[in-house]
Amino acid sequence: MTVCGVVSQVVGAKGVRELGPDERGRLFEQARELSQRQDAWAEADRLWVRVIDAYRQAVRDPGRADRRDHQQLARALWRRGMLLSARGRSAEAMAPGGKAVAIFERVYDAVAAEGGSVTAAPRDDALAELVTALVDLAEIAFSAGQPATRRDLLERAVAVGLTSAGDPPSAGPRTREAMGTAYHNQATALLHRHLTRPSSADGAQEAALAASRACELRQGLLDLARPLTFWEMANTYGVYAQCLVLIGDLDRAAMVLAMGNRFVETLGPAAEVPAQKLRTATEMLARERGGTTPRRWGWRRR
Repeated sequence: MTVCGVVSQVVGAKGVRELGPDERGRLFEQARELSQRQDAWAEADRLWVRVIDAYRQAVRDPGRADRRDHQQLARALWRRGMLLSARGRSAEAMAPGGKAVAIFERVYDAVAAEGGSVTAAPRDDALAELVTALVDLAEIAFSAGQPATRRDLLERAVAVGLTSAGDPPSAGPRTREAMGTAYHNQATALLHRHLTRPSSADGAQEAALAASRACELRQGLLDLARPLTFWEMANTYGVYAQCLVLIGDLDRAAMVLAMGNRFVETLGPAAEVPAQKLRTATEMLARERGGTTPRRWGWRRR
């Protein structure tokens, strides 16, 4: 069935009727698929509005609503927020993103109240979604010109993970992945603040600590079957190396650069983003050592 066909079923003579679980699921998947095509973003946005309305109707009666409907509502709000931000409407995206976080919080609290290990599904899944939603909302805030809000949200994401799961390496697999991203983005945000408004060495130290924690988590997640884990590791090494140069730990910065460049060399052209961060760190290190930037970056174009 086409998107228009599904939407036509949603609208009845007296307005929007409630869809069944299967219909809601199909509508969600169609909106998700459209969101992956930039030429269909406008259509996807309109469809997400329909999806959100459908799940809001589904959860309106607490006696009939199940957890899955609440999760899907949060996911639809989160995805619409991300789509709005990608379309250059980040200020508008803050509202659905914030509502998604609030629902993910309630879902996690309900799952946690049932007990069970924090390292196993469904608790690990629910916590990972909450941390991820906070991290993504932080980046939306930055795109909306709110760097301070970005830092606050990232601090909240880290705090949620630490409070709920304890030491991140001991958390569940999905939570570890989400926390790795939270620490990486926090390091990036603190580095940005230090570079744009340097006040003391404390800012660089905070950024280096967050980057170090991201490295620890992402090292433990490396998986040959998932090339993205190596890309993320190289990306964090690029941020960490810059932080180390800023705090004067030049020998360690050189070591991190060498490791990052080996990842980039293996990944090839797909690693242009982390490669740029590593190039920046290489230039910073060369300046601090009073030399010139090496001709060879430790990676090659392919």
